[in-house]
Amino acid sequence: MTSDESETKVKEIMNAAQIHLVVATLLVTVTFAAGFTLPGGFENDRDSPNKGMAILTKKSAFRAFVVTDAIAFVCSAGAVFSYFVMAANHRPKTAKELRVLMNIYRVATILQFLSMSAVVIAFITGLYATLSHSVGLADTVCAIGCLSFFIYVLVFYLIKRGMDEET
Repeated sequence: MTSDESETKVKEIMNAAQIHLVVATLLVTVTFAAGFTLPGGFENDRDSPNKGMAILTKKSAFRAFVVTDAIAFVCSAGAVFSYFVMAANHRPKTAKELRVLMNIYRVATILQFLSMSAVVIAFITGLYATLSHSVGLADTVCAIGCLSFFIYVLVFYLIKRGMDEET
């Protein structure tokens, strides 16, 4: 790779990373807030031994919400950190440093995809936990939420198909 090609590649990666950083930061913010504003709320009866505890703690869907929200938070925080490291080392001088930058970008992108997937699951399970008394509505929300995964698969399919057509 020539010096000009390398410079162009770095600019492309860094421009994409800026956009990804905004999305990852939003995901960190949303998942952090969701961790403290739990679906179903908190027990607020003064005389209850569970005062301040989440009301839906015993529901499986609620537990799935908490776990997937935590996964989304950690993955998006990891992506933000990765983009921060990229920004600190944004001028690779050797081919090896360029490979490192590209690998960090790949890791950050994978973390962000995992975070987006976990956020969708957290959304679905959070709504399911609060709507469990209305099974039809809860099931409808689950079905609609699962459409996002079909969209992800479609996008990956189109990317792969486009890559196959270029070769």
